[in-house]
This record gives sequence, C-alpha cells and structure tokens, in this order.
Amino acid sequence: MEYSVIIPTHDRPDLVLRAIRSVYAQTRLPREIIVVDDASQLPLVLPADLRDGRTRVIRHERSLGGAAARNSGLLEVETPIVAFLDDDDEWLPTKMEIQLEWLRIHPNATLVTCGHLRCEGGREYREVFSQDFAERYRYYHNFFGSFSYLVVRRACPGPLLDPALPALQDWDFALRVTLGSTFGVIRQPLVKYYAHDLPRITNGPGNHLRGLRRCYLKHRFYLSPDARRWLLGRVVFERSRRVSSMAGRLRRTAFSVCLAAGCHVPLIMKSRVIARRVASIGVSPRTIIAIRSAAIEGGQRFCNLLASVFITRPPLQDGQSTVSGPWREPGVNQWGK
Repeated sequence: MEYSVIIPTHDRPDLVLRAIRSVYAQTRLPREIIVVDDASQLPLVLPADLRDGRTRVIRHERSLGGAAARNSGLLEVETPIVAFLDDDDEWLPTKMEIQLEWLRIHPNATLVTCGHLRCEGGREYREVFSQDFAERYRYYHNFFGSFSYLVVRRACPGPLLDPALPALQDWDFALRVTLGSTFGVIRQPLVKYYAHDLPRITNGPGNHLRGLRRCYLKHRFYLSPDARRWLLGRVVFERSRRVSSMAGRLRRTAFSVCLAAGCHVPLIMKSRVIARRVASIGVSPRTIIAIRSAAIEGGQRFCNLLASVFITRPPLQDGQSTVSGPWREPGVNQWGK
C-alpha cells in the first residue's frame, strides 16, 4: 500500500528537518513527502541528503494557517493513503508499517490512529488508549490525538480540513472522516509528541473557546444528551478563563464542574477534568489530589451504602462481580489502559 506524507511548517527549519528524517527512517517508506511551507520568513531549503526526488516543498506566499497548509498538500496527493506529521513531532521507525498493515486487514476502515510518547521536561510519558474507549467517548474529547498520529484513506468523505476552525482541527477532521465508518486505535506508542512553549494554534487568545463552540455546533446532531452536557461544560469553562472578575470566573467554573460531575463517564476521567478546572482558580495541586481521592472513596462508599439499603440483589452467578456502577465499567476505566 503506497502512501504520502503531508508536513506543514512555519518558521521551524530545524524541527521540520528532524520530522522529515523520521519519515526517511521508516521501515515502509512513502512514495512522496509533501512539505507545505506556510510563508516562513526564510523559504525552506532542503539539505542535499533530502533532495532525492521523494520530498518536495510547496510554498504559500502568505500565511494561511495549518488547515489551509494541509489542504494544499491533500490536493496534491495521488496515493490512496495519506499520513500527517506536524513539524515539531517525530515518528518512530515502525509507525507506518504497523498502521498500513492494520488498514490492509480492515478495508472498510477510513482512519487509524496510535499511542504516543509525550516528551516534556526531559522525560517521556507513555500515553495510549483502547479502541473501545475511543469509540465510546470520541464526542467527549479528542481521543484520536493530533495529526501526527492519523493515517487516512484519501477517498473517504470529507477529506479536507475546515479552515474556519481556529483550534481542534484534528478532532473535527477525525470525527468527519469516521462518521458512519470504522476506525482503528493502535495501543502502542508510535509517535514522539514534543510539549514545548513554542507558538501553537491553540495558544492564541480565545482560539480554544472558538474551536470548541464551532465543533459543538457542527457535531451537535450526533451528540447524545450526556455528550452535549460534557461539551457544554468545556465551553463554559473556557469562557470562564476569559472573564476578568474573580466572582464571574468562580461562578462559571463551578457551573462547569457541576456539568462534568453529572455526566456518565469513568470516574477517573471525570475527576481529572474537575481537578484541572479547580486548579485554574488557584487551588494547590496537593489539595486537589487529596480532594479527588476523598471524593472517589466517599462516592464509592455512598453508592455501595445506597445499594445495600435500597436494592435487593439477586443471588450472584458463578464468576459474577460484586462491584457495579459507572466507576467500574469494564474496559474503559483507567482511561482505557
């Protein structure tokens, strides 16, 4: 299966060369690598070892953003499979071999994603999710990951990105591509994702809020009432971060916490979200951990007490668990790990 790679870049000459070389290190090489230079101050010039006819550069004379840059690459692609790579990330050598094999085995699937190694502060953190978890909660959060993890079929519906989205373009793209079809999740880190302080699309003032609102409006017809409540809580929370007065910020943060607490998601997912929102109003991380642990333990004890007082349970069958409830959903607790 032949594939092409699209790498958008803007004023990151050293990082983009590292990304390109990680593609050349693949055990399954692509037919072509399309680098879209989104109006860098100095036009990107490839070194001699990368001028082998496999890599070509498309340049925008004015900056159009990451979505338009990837769309320019998609319009040039001729292979049936397309992979994306951000200029500040790296692929591990077997990434494309593993994902291409998965697509070969599943011909009706339109997209496959993978786990990653998060590189931050000189350390690496392994972050993976199960496919069941991603399928169940894909409208709650972007469990597809960034563009660097995604491999798609070019003939799938909606292959172009939405340039009007100031953030969350990868999530919107993956939801549209997988609508009505299957997708895959490789539970193995195949990408190095670098967390840094360099400019990102989502770092712009209000970009994340505008992206959440637009995603909510575009996909609200496919959302369950529970997913709508969860996303509404995210919108309210992002709005609270833009409020100048402490009283207004506290009210909106409290409302977003209440919305998240009422959703039917695994308890660890819920507690992390609530802890992050409480942390935004100045509570120390140690206090958050203590509150979260107490809430989890107290909630479980309270639910068990209610069950023992008000519910008459039938006799257990052989092998049946004595623990039930949304905090112990099989296969999705602990973030699907």
